[in-house]
Amino acid sequence: MSKSLKRSIIIFVIFAIFALGIVLSKGHIGPIALVNINESEGTGKTVKSKNKESKMEIAVENNYISSTKKESMPITVTVDGEDVTEDAELESSDESILKIKDGEAVAVKDGKAKITATYKKLSETIDMNVITPIKTMTFTSTSSSIRVGKDLQLKLKVTPSDASISTLTYTSSDEEIAVVNANGIVTGVSAGKVTITVSDSYTGMEKSVNLIIKN
Repeated sequence: MSKSLKRSIIIFVIFAIFALGIVLSKGHIGPIALVNINESEGTGKTVKSKNKESKMEIAVENNYISSTKKESMPITVTVDGEDVTEDAELESSDESILKIKDGEAVAVKDGKAKITATYKKLSETIDMNVITPIKTMTFTSTSSSIRVGKDLQLKLKVTPSDASISTLTYTSSDEEIAVVNANGIVTGVSAGKVTITVSDSYTGMEKSVNLIIKN
């Protein structure tokens, strides 16, 4: 066998190995794409790109709205941060409690309702509470002290008498001394002085009472 023939065979083998390597690596040599190979070609399948799912949000200034004032509250609907309120469909789950008018929630009577916003294929809901707001609130004859491990029910008077108290939140100034639950029941934890505060999320009113926790 002549040298030129041997050289030709060697070159052919090298190119064959090179071509096989390209096929096995799906048309790439390292990060470089030499050939565009479509894996779905001839398989009868459609390759679909995955699009990021859009995020829809409903916003109101306050989830509580006054029935005594027939209060109304603007509703804002956004999709991926873009305001689509004018093009969204708004619906109340109970129009005897809450109505939708000109893009606003309008209070009818006390109760709970959901607002549903629909835009194209997106839908989202938000809870609303129609209430009779508290005008005044005061702590009445409440003991000023409590034993460690014992409970004390705080007595709070609100006006009007039919005012909604679902807006009230109780907090303790030091939970290592005393804790308080959503119903105003204080439990002594350790000896010391503590302040219990009740806050109305609708009006912003606050009232506080000082307690001494004894061993």
